[in-house]
Amino acid sequence: MTEWALETAGLTKRFSGLVAVDGVDLRIPKGEIRGVVGPNGAGKTTLFNLISGLYVASSGAVKVSGRDITTAPPHTRAAMGLGRTYQTPHIFPELSLFDNVAVGLAGARTLREATFGRRGPREAVVAELQEALDFMHLPTSLGALAGTLSFGAQKRLEIARALVGRPSVLMLDEPAAGLNRSEIDELAVLVRAIRERGVTVVLIEHNMRVVMGLCDRITVLDFGKKIAEGTADEVRADPLVIAAYLGGVTHAPV
Repeated sequence: MTEWALETAGLTKRFSGLVAVDGVDLRIPKGEIRGVVGPNGAGKTTLFNLISGLYVASSGAVKVSGRDITTAPPHTRAAMGLGRTYQTPHIFPELSLFDNVAVGLAGARTLREATFGRRGPREAVVAELQEALDFMHLPTSLGALAGTLSFGAQKRLEIARALVGRPSVLMLDEPAAGLNRSEIDELAVLVRAIRERGVTVVLIEHNMRVVMGLCDRITVLDFGKKIAEGTADEVRADPLVIAAYLGGVTHAPV
Protein backbone atom coordinates (compact mmCIF):
# COMPACT_ATOMS: atom_id res chain seq x y z
CA MET A 1 0.00 0.00 0.00
CA THR A 2 1.35 3.41 -1.00
CA GLU A 3 2.32 5.73 1.85
CA TRP A 4 1.42 9.31 1.01
CA ALA A 5 3.78 12.03 2.23
CA LEU A 6 1.46 14.86 1.21
CA GLU A 7 -2.20 14.87 0.19
CA THR A 8 -4.68 17.55 -0.71
CA ALA A 9 -8.36 16.96 -1.43
CA GLY A 10 -10.47 19.56 -3.19
CA LEU A 11 -8.14 22.30 -1.96
CA THR A 12 -9.62 25.69 -2.88
CA LYS A 13 -8.80 29.33 -2.19
CA ARG A 14 -11.11 32.20 -3.14
CA PHE A 15 -10.17 35.87 -2.96
CA SER A 16 -13.55 37.60 -3.33
CA GLY A 17 -14.58 36.72 -6.89
CA LEU A 18 -11.22 35.20 -7.86
CA VAL A 19 -10.67 31.47 -7.44
CA ALA A 20 -6.88 31.23 -7.21
CA VAL A 21 -6.76 27.50 -6.41
CA ASP A 22 -9.71 25.46 -7.60
CA GLY A 23 -10.34 22.01 -6.15
CA VAL A 24 -6.78 20.69 -6.39
CA ASP A 25 -6.20 17.04 -5.49
CA LEU A 26 -2.64 15.89 -4.85
CA ARG A 27 -1.27 12.56 -3.66
CA ILE A 28 2.50 12.55 -3.39
CA PRO A 29 4.15 9.32 -2.24
CA LYS A 30 6.97 9.26 0.26
CA GLY A 31 10.42 9.65 -1.26
CA GLU A 32 9.29 11.36 -4.45
CA ILE A 33 10.56 14.58 -6.00
CA ARG A 34 7.40 16.22 -7.34
CA GLY A 35 7.39 19.27 -9.60
CA VAL A 36 4.53 21.79 -9.67
CA VAL A 37 4.52 23.88 -12.84
CA GLY A 38 2.24 26.15 -14.79
CA PRO A 39 2.10 29.56 -16.46
CA ASN A 40 2.39 32.75 -14.40
CA GLY A 41 -0.73 33.18 -12.30
CA ALA A 42 -1.62 29.49 -12.41
CA GLY A 43 -1.92 29.30 -8.59
CA LYS A 44 1.33 27.53 -7.74
CA THR A 45 2.53 29.73 -4.88
CA THR A 46 -1.01 30.10 -3.57
CA LEU A 47 -1.16 26.30 -3.41
CA PHE A 48 2.10 26.26 -1.41
CA ASN A 49 0.74 28.97 0.90
CA LEU A 50 -2.37 26.88 1.55
CA ILE A 51 -0.35 23.75 2.28
CA SER A 52 2.07 25.57 4.60
CA GLY A 53 -0.70 27.44 6.43
CA LEU A 54 0.04 31.01 5.33
CA TYR A 55 -3.42 31.08 3.76
CA VAL A 56 -6.57 29.56 5.21
CA ALA A 57 -8.30 27.30 2.70
CA SER A 58 -11.78 28.25 1.52
CA SER A 59 -12.50 24.53 1.31
CA GLY A 60 -10.73 21.21 1.01
CA ALA A 61 -8.20 19.35 3.14
CA VAL A 62 -4.44 18.92 3.59
CA LYS A 63 -2.68 15.89 5.10
CA VAL A 64 0.97 15.24 5.88
CA SER A 65 1.91 11.59 6.43
CA GLY A 66 -1.79 10.80 6.86
CA ARG A 67 -2.39 13.47 9.54
CA ASP A 68 -4.92 16.19 8.82
CA ILE A 69 -3.32 19.62 9.13
CA THR A 70 -6.03 21.64 7.38
CA THR A 71 -6.77 23.90 10.35
CA ALA A 72 -3.30 23.85 11.94
CA PRO A 73 -1.26 27.09 12.16
CA PRO A 74 2.08 27.27 10.28
CA HIS A 75 4.27 26.52 13.32
CA THR A 76 2.25 23.38 14.08
CA ARG A 77 2.61 22.23 10.47
CA ALA A 78 6.37 22.73 10.75
CA ALA A 79 6.46 20.65 13.92
CA MET A 80 4.45 17.94 12.13
CA GLY A 81 7.03 17.60 9.38
CA LEU A 82 6.38 20.32 6.80
CA GLY A 83 9.22 22.59 5.71
CA ARG A 84 9.35 25.23 2.98
CA THR A 85 11.41 27.92 1.34
CA TYR A 86 10.46 30.98 -0.72
CA GLN A 87 11.29 32.27 -4.18
CA THR A 88 13.10 35.24 -2.60
CA PRO A 89 15.14 33.98 0.37
CA HIS A 90 13.69 34.97 3.74
CA ILE A 91 16.88 35.29 5.76
CA PHE A 92 18.15 37.55 8.55
CA PRO A 93 21.10 39.30 6.84
CA GLU A 94 22.46 40.88 10.02
CA LEU A 95 22.65 37.53 11.81
CA SER A 96 25.23 34.79 11.35
CA LEU A 97 24.58 31.76 9.17
CA PHE A 98 24.60 29.73 12.39
CA ASP A 99 21.86 31.87 13.97
CA ASN A 100 19.78 31.84 10.79
CA VAL A 101 19.75 28.05 10.81
CA ALA A 102 19.06 27.99 14.55
CA VAL A 103 15.74 29.75 13.88
CA GLY A 104 14.60 26.65 12.00
CA LEU A 105 15.69 24.36 14.80
CA ALA A 106 13.78 26.30 17.44
CA GLY A 107 10.73 26.80 15.25
CA ALA A 108 10.08 23.18 14.43
CA ARG A 109 10.77 21.47 17.74
CA THR A 110 10.48 22.10 21.45
CA LEU A 111 13.45 23.65 23.24
CA ARG A 112 14.06 20.49 25.23
CA GLU A 113 13.99 18.26 22.16
CA ALA A 114 16.29 20.63 20.30
CA THR A 115 18.92 21.15 22.98
CA PHE A 116 19.44 17.96 24.98
CA GLY A 117 21.49 15.14 23.52
CA ARG A 118 24.24 12.72 24.47
CA ARG A 119 26.93 15.36 23.82
CA GLY A 120 25.25 17.91 26.10
CA PRO A 121 23.00 20.87 25.28
CA ARG A 122 25.37 23.26 23.51
CA GLU A 123 27.49 20.62 21.81
CA ALA A 124 24.46 18.87 20.38
CA VAL A 125 22.98 22.06 18.96
CA VAL A 126 26.24 23.35 17.50
CA ALA A 127 26.98 20.01 15.83
CA GLU A 128 23.53 19.76 14.32
CA LEU A 129 23.53 23.29 12.93
CA GLN A 130 27.03 23.00 11.55
CA GLU A 131 26.13 19.69 9.89
CA ALA A 132 23.20 21.35 8.12
CA LEU A 133 25.43 24.18 6.88
CA ASP A 134 28.09 21.76 5.70
CA PHE A 135 25.51 19.60 3.93
CA MET A 136 24.34 22.65 1.96
CA HIS A 137 27.94 23.62 1.10
CA LEU A 138 27.94 26.70 3.34
CA PRO A 139 30.57 28.10 5.76
CA THR A 140 30.30 26.56 9.23
CA SER A 141 32.10 29.41 11.00
CA LEU A 142 30.02 30.76 13.89
CA GLY A 143 30.72 34.36 12.88
CA ALA A 144 29.94 34.31 9.13
CA LEU A 145 27.11 36.78 8.40
CA ALA A 146 24.20 35.78 6.17
CA GLY A 147 24.14 39.16 4.45
CA THR A 148 27.57 38.54 2.93
CA LEU A 149 26.40 35.48 0.98
CA SER A 150 25.68 35.39 -2.74
CA PHE A 151 22.04 35.03 -3.80
CA GLY A 152 22.53 31.34 -4.55
CA ALA A 153 24.14 30.73 -1.17
CA GLN A 154 21.28 32.56 0.55
CA LYS A 155 18.90 30.09 -1.09
CA ARG A 156 20.96 27.19 0.21
CA LEU A 157 20.95 28.80 3.66
CA GLU A 158 17.16 28.89 3.65
CA ILE A 159 17.06 25.20 2.70
CA ALA A 160 19.50 24.42 5.53
CA ARG A 161 17.22 26.24 7.96
CA ALA A 162 14.25 24.17 6.79
CA LEU A 163 16.20 20.91 7.02
CA VAL A 164 17.18 21.28 10.69
CA GLY A 165 13.49 21.00 11.54
CA ARG A 166 13.73 17.43 10.18
CA PRO A 167 10.82 17.74 7.76
CA SER A 168 9.26 14.72 6.13
CA VAL A 169 8.12 17.01 3.29
CA LEU A 170 10.20 19.92 1.99
CA MET A 171 8.54 22.46 -0.33
CA LEU A 172 10.86 24.59 -2.46
CA ASP A 173 9.40 27.66 -4.21
CA GLU A 174 11.41 28.30 -7.39
CA PRO A 175 14.76 27.18 -5.96
CA ALA A 176 16.56 27.68 -9.30
CA ALA A 177 15.29 31.24 -9.91
CA GLY A 178 18.16 33.72 -10.19
CA LEU A 179 20.88 31.04 -10.23
CA ASN A 180 23.51 30.51 -12.90
CA ARG A 181 24.07 27.20 -14.67
CA SER A 182 26.68 25.85 -12.24
CA GLU A 183 24.56 26.84 -9.22
CA ILE A 184 21.55 25.08 -10.76
CA ASP A 185 23.57 21.92 -11.30
CA GLU A 186 24.75 22.08 -7.67
CA LEU A 187 21.16 22.58 -6.51
CA ALA A 188 19.98 19.50 -8.41
CA VAL A 189 22.65 17.38 -6.72
CA LEU A 190 21.62 18.71 -3.31
CA VAL A 191 17.90 18.09 -3.89
CA ARG A 192 18.64 14.47 -4.80
CA ALA A 193 20.79 14.17 -1.67
CA ILE A 194 17.92 15.55 0.42
CA ARG A 195 15.62 12.89 -1.04
CA GLU A 196 18.21 10.24 -0.18
CA ARG A 197 17.82 11.33 3.45
CA GLY A 198 14.19 10.24 3.30
CA VAL A 199 12.66 13.66 2.68
CA THR A 200 9.91 14.05 0.08
CA VAL A 201 10.56 17.14 -2.04
CA VAL A 202 7.87 19.24 -3.76
CA LEU A 203 9.12 22.12 -5.87
CA ILE A 204 7.66 24.94 -7.91
CA GLU A 205 9.92 25.75 -10.82
CA HIS A 206 9.84 27.69 -14.09
CA ASN A 207 13.12 26.26 -15.34
CA MET A 208 11.82 23.34 -17.34
CA ARG A 209 15.29 21.82 -17.75
CA VAL A 210 15.42 21.48 -13.98
CA VAL A 211 11.89 20.12 -13.73
CA MET A 212 12.23 17.58 -16.52
CA GLY A 213 15.62 16.36 -15.32
CA LEU A 214 14.99 16.27 -11.59
CA CYS A 215 11.35 15.41 -10.86
CA ASP A 216 9.90 11.90 -10.71
CA ARG A 217 6.45 13.24 -11.53
CA ILE A 218 5.05 16.65 -12.44
CA THR A 219 1.73 18.33 -11.61
CA VAL A 220 0.59 21.09 -13.96
CA LEU A 221 -1.73 23.91 -12.88
CA ASP A 222 -3.55 26.46 -15.03
CA PHE A 223 -6.11 29.01 -13.82
CA GLY A 224 -5.94 27.35 -10.38
CA LYS A 225 -6.91 23.90 -11.66
CA LYS A 226 -4.83 20.77 -12.04
CA ILE A 227 -4.83 20.06 -15.78
CA ALA A 228 -2.23 17.28 -16.00
CA GLU A 229 -0.03 15.00 -13.94
CA GLY A 230 2.54 12.40 -14.82
CA THR A 231 6.13 11.78 -15.79
CA ALA A 232 8.13 14.36 -17.73
CA ASP A 233 7.41 12.58 -21.03
CA GLU A 234 3.69 12.29 -20.28
CA VAL A 235 3.34 15.93 -19.28
CA ARG A 236 5.44 17.18 -22.20
CA ALA A 237 3.09 15.48 -24.67
CA ASP A 238 -0.21 16.45 -22.98
CA PRO A 239 -2.35 18.67 -25.28
CA LEU A 240 -3.72 20.67 -22.33
CA VAL A 241 -0.20 21.46 -21.15
CA ILE A 242 0.88 22.50 -24.62
CA ALA A 243 -2.17 24.74 -24.92
CA ALA A 244 -1.58 26.31 -21.49
CA TYR A 245 1.97 27.29 -22.32
CA LEU A 246 1.26 28.38 -25.89
CA GLY A 247 -1.86 30.39 -25.09
CA GLY A 248 -4.64 27.99 -26.05
CA VAL A 249 -7.87 27.47 -24.11
CA THR A 250 -7.35 24.94 -21.32
CA HIS A 251 -10.69 25.14 -19.55
CA ALA A 252 -14.29 24.74 -20.51
CA PRO A 253 -16.14 27.92 -21.55
CA VAL A 254 -18.45 29.39 -18.94
